[in-house]
Amino acid sequence: MRKNNPQATRELLLQAAATIIVENGAHNLTLENVAKHASISKGGLLHHFPNKENLLLELMNHLMQTFEQNLEQQLEPEPSPGRWTRAYIRTTFIADPEEQKLTQALSSLVMSHPQLIQYLKNAYAFAEERMLSDGLPAARATAIRLACDGMWLGEIGGLISIKEPLRQELLEELLEMAKG
Repeated sequence: MRKNNPQATRELLLQAAATIIVENGAHNLTLENVAKHASISKGGLLHHFPNKENLLLELMNHLMQTFEQNLEQQLEPEPSPGRWTRAYIRTTFIADPEEQKLTQALSSLVMSHPQLIQYLKNAYAFAEERMLSDGLPAARATAIRLACDGMWLGEIGGLISIKEPLRQELLEELLEMAKG
């Protein structure tokens, strides 16, 4: 079945890589381990992902696509100043434990892979561009983005944990700041 469905094979390989990273740590991510975990030959894996960097980029891309899909779901139906920014805030506050575990584990690999650093720079540049063109004053939009990103990075890095009700109050405060 997998030979006839390359997309299913890619998904299986990505899921295997994610499982290895989350359960065993990023240092245990090898192409051999991924192939074994997915019950696919290393040659089959290399057909889809020619190297570890390519596999990591695709994992990062998958996480980014999930974030973008969640953001699209959070967009208010009527266009208004701050609409995209409010969706960004709400999406940042959605805490999917499995996604956070994978992001946390992947973050340990980012600094040693220049392609991953560049991918993240591009993603942050896109978010900054969208917020700055969302109808809010530039300084306010930037402060909101930095607050969201700082909270998110602090949480995935295990540096901070904002508990309820403060987390809800912070969400409401940022949403209020993002009103046009």
